[in-house]
Amino acid sequence: MGRIKRYRTALSRHHRSKGHGIHSPFAYNFVRFVLREKSPYYSYSEMGEMRQAVIDALRDVKNHPRVASFKGMKMLFRITNFFNPGFIMQVGTCYGLTASSMLNVSAKSRLWLYEPHIYAYPVIGNVLAPYLDSIDCYNLLDVAFEDYAQVMGDNQNPFVLVNSVPENADLETLKLRLSSMLHGDCVLVFRNIHRSASVKQLWRYLKQSMTHGQSFTNEKTGVIVAKRSLNLEHFFLWF
Repeated sequence: MGRIKRYRTALSRHHRSKGHGIHSPFAYNFVRFVLREKSPYYSYSEMGEMRQAVIDALRDVKNHPRVASFKGMKMLFRITNFFNPGFIMQVGTCYGLTASSMLNVSAKSRLWLYEPHIYAYPVIGNVLAPYLDSIDCYNLLDVAFEDYAQVMGDNQNPFVLVNSVPENADLETLKLRLSSMLHGDCVLVFRNIHRSASVKQLWRYLKQSMTHGQSFTNEKTGVIVAKRSLNLEHFFLWF
């Protein structure tokens, strides 16, 4: 969705985002108390300082990828806090800021990170340094998914964040791997839908592949909650 269309639908999205017309108790709580929660959390100040350190480190670097917004980091923290996954799969780093946002939720969580360009920006190492004992890094997508699948027990539901599609060949692999997760219960989070054609394509493909559960998006960030206990619904919101 383009910027003009987002503005045209702003009023209806804003109205829905306050919970009006949302009949599902799960969706109502998720929208009101996760996506649009305004209360501060204990980790916000630390996350803000880390983000500023990345901005300072990149000040003299030209044409670098965008730094995650503080608003986006806080929302990702809230989403992770709500589902509290023990095992997280992440595709793309965003300078490690999104990984740190999720790992700040619980010291018990572990993260499988696929990023073939992790050494392109040394600042990533500085951000991830406090969490190295909780992260496994990969430069091959299939290997990352295989290792992630091996540790997932019967009582563990996949929790996957897609920041970007690092390599062109990764798109079809992600479609295959993530669509297979939709058969059961999982949570899939997508960032930069409006900035990355590959992420937008992946988001739309998986949304159309859903047979149960709910999706939530403002066309910048998207969340798929594929719970078999939830009827299929899609929510276009302001958050």
